[in-house]
Amino acid sequence: MGALRDFFNPSKKIKIKGMQDTFYATDECDGCGECYRKCPTGHIKMKDGRPDWGKPCLMCAQCYDFCPKGAIRYGDPSSSGK
Repeated sequence: MGALRDFFNPSKKIKIKGMQDTFYATDECDGCGECYRKCPTGHIKMKDGRPDWGKPCLMCAQCYDFCPKGAIRYGDPSSSGK
């Protein structure tokens, strides 16, 4: 249980391959907030009309699945050509 507690503790610096990646919104995002409403943990906040993913993300992909514009992606946005 200690490792799980450490994983969700923001003061711990656990590095897992791919953990630096996250969900992000492409330019197609119109700020509708559907991802915010679908997030079961409430870690998505709307900032300046755009979703902002907090930690820890459960990786449930509800935001991706329910985005009406298909504007949610996963990974490193700087490598996507965005």
